[in-house]
Amino acid sequence: MLDQEKYCLFYLKNIHGLKESLLWNYLRDGFLPSELLQQPPKEISQLINSAKQNKQSDAKIRQEFPPYQNAVSILDDNYPELLKTIFDPPLFLFHQGNLDLLKSEYLLTIVGSRTLTQYHQATLNSLIKDLANTPIIIVSGLAYGIDALAHSAALDNNLPTIAVLGSGFDDNVLYPRQNLNLAKKIITANGLILSEYPPSTKGAVYQFPKRNRILAGLSRCTMVISGAKKSGTLITAQCALDNGREVYALPGNINLTLSQGPNNLIEQGANILLTSANILQIYDLATNKTEMTIKLDSQQNQVYQLLKIQAHTLEQLQTQTKLDFQIVQQLVAQLELMNLARLNKFNQIEII
Repeated sequence: MLDQEKYCLFYLKNIHGLKESLLWNYLRDGFLPSELLQQPPKEISQLINSAKQNKQSDAKIRQEFPPYQNAVSILDDNYPELLKTIFDPPLFLFHQGNLDLLKSEYLLTIVGSRTLTQYHQATLNSLIKDLANTPIIIVSGLAYGIDALAHSAALDNNLPTIAVLGSGFDDNVLYPRQNLNLAKKIITANGLILSEYPPSTKGAVYQFPKRNRILAGLSRCTMVISGAKKSGTLITAQCALDNGREVYALPGNINLTLSQGPNNLIEQGANILLTSANILQIYDLATNKTEMTIKLDSQQNQVYQLLKIQAHTLEQLQTQTKLDFQIVQQLVAQLELMNLARLNKFNQIEII
């Protein structure tokens, strides 16, 4: 698209009272931004003509435009096609890193709470590990908790990842600041940082819920790991549902606050997330995970079956199995060597 058209699009975006969703409707119908400015349709002519007569506003728009020269506009060929199909797609996307990732059909959005539990952390790590060696690209919001874990797990498993920010991405404004190094790792690993805000834009409270429509809009499927009933996670899930996307939610303990969001989504008709195969099926990909035949003796199996129900301390395992404590220790060590169990931060043994 010509720079002049990009400028006209930016000009239109800044006209007070002209909603971006309405503007996109005209653009989708074949109008060029310059055409809308020069010969606006009757419905929006008063708004546009009034703006053009405001010399002060015109000067301000010219002053603020330069950063947008390098952004991807909704009329550019490299703007993600799937994102165009949501109700109010961003007219500009600022980027840092590998823009070619947006051409992929295999973007998968992962969202969840800022607080990490052992269950959610272990499950997400396992799910992403199962996606290794597939064309899946992990999309998340670089926030604390599940977002950061999704990006990190993607990097650990050599999966490309895209971070969608609610701020600019300059070092001094990127939010959250604590994840700046993670953002740099994403770029180094040929990933991508996206924002609808210019690079120097500080984060503001209203920008993050708005960002969630991009998270949902980029992907065919959104995976909800954890979240309270009212949270940014549920906003993203609702955006995905509103735009006809698949939503998979991880079921959890009904007594835990951070499982209420996913459980409610499932109750309302969202897909239940049980294995990575659920996700791969959406993208018409075969699972890479080969089922391992576990050969355990009777005592090992006794302990393993208890751990499959819930995590136990060594003392609890001894009580349940009625075996000597030393034997229980040996059995747990054997399961750990088989990569079937591990000690969690609560000093409990859990299955992997």
